[in-house]
Amino acid sequence: MKWYSFFLSLVILSSSSTSIVAQPTELFTPFLIATHPGKSGFRGISVVNDNVVWVAGNKGAVGITTDAGKMWKWIQVKGHEKRDFRDVQAFDGLTALVMAVGEPAIVLRTSDGGENWKEVFSDDRAGMFLDAMYFRDEMNGMVIGDPIGQVPLMAATTDAGLSWQTFTLRNRQGKPILLDSGEAFFAASGSNLQLLKKGSVRNGLMVTGGSRSRLIHTDGQFIIELPFMPGGSSRGANSISMRNPNQGIIVGGDFSFDTSSINNCLLVDLLNRGKEASIFMRPAVPPSGYRSSVHYLFGNTWITCGTSGIDVSNDNGISWRLIANDSYHSIGFSPGGKYVFMVGGGGRVARLRVR
Repeated sequence: MKWYSFFLSLVILSSSSTSIVAQPTELFTPFLIATHPGKSGFRGISVVNDNVVWVAGNKGAVGITTDAGKMWKWIQVKGHEKRDFRDVQAFDGLTALVMAVGEPAIVLRTSDGGENWKEVFSDDRAGMFLDAMYFRDEMNGMVIGDPIGQVPLMAATTDAGLSWQTFTLRNRQGKPILLDSGEAFFAASGSNLQLLKKGSVRNGLMVTGGSRSRLIHTDGQFIIELPFMPGGSSRGANSISMRNPNQGIIVGGDFSFDTSSINNCLLVDLLNRGKEASIFMRPAVPPSGYRSSVHYLFGNTWITCGTSGIDVSNDNGISWRLIANDSYHSIGFSPGGKYVFMVGGGGRVARLRVR
């Protein structure tokens, strides 16, 4: 298959590089570097660079480090002490956005390191629940939310989150794209949305789960059925990461059976679009259970995490190796960096050196 040829050629080209198995033990070993004093559960993480990292979670909690995790500034956002911040987008050590799921669903912005916050987006419709926020650069970003009346919430910004414009997701015929009953976006890690570098701010991809699992272009250019196990509220795609506009990896599974590796990972090749049977390939050795977040690192190296462990692949997702049984929800990594950061329950933040 074309997918195999693409990945195998990359593996051959990189065969002279150091493999993960052969790397020193201090690499790809997770170290707990912080625990929130109130034990707030974290799912939001944004890594600006190896030093500047923001995390966000429930009980209105936000954490900031500017020295790679040695020291942390812990904040409980005033007036939002009971809110659940599922995603965060940071631009530097002072400026960031946090996304509170609902009701109402809001986005807050700070420009002074979390001392003061301004509400820049709000949707108070009954049942509204935001799931993910993604910025492709410092100006252009998007949030997505679960469907109301089968219509998913879509909002975009072109001014670093100062203002947002909602829009209706439509297909090429101009008709609204509707999600099925029981189909939605999992808010497990804020990573079921990724915007692509070129084109308008609406040029991106998102994945759904639940009763149905699909890969949807954020401007409605295409919708593709995902071969995850359907039919359950805990099943389906949770996270997508693209190494370029066409090749990427989607992870998920069934979080109610988090040690099962059945249907938990797909390799994506959109160059085969039009031949849907060839778009997806399953790994020869999948991750070791349900996974809520996946991230492309560099070369042929990827990392994924979930409630039952952390896995790494150095052959573009064809085979995965369990590196820890630790439970984490979300991954953050800055291109060119040497550290991966992860967040999870109980206010835990971990760091791995990856090169």
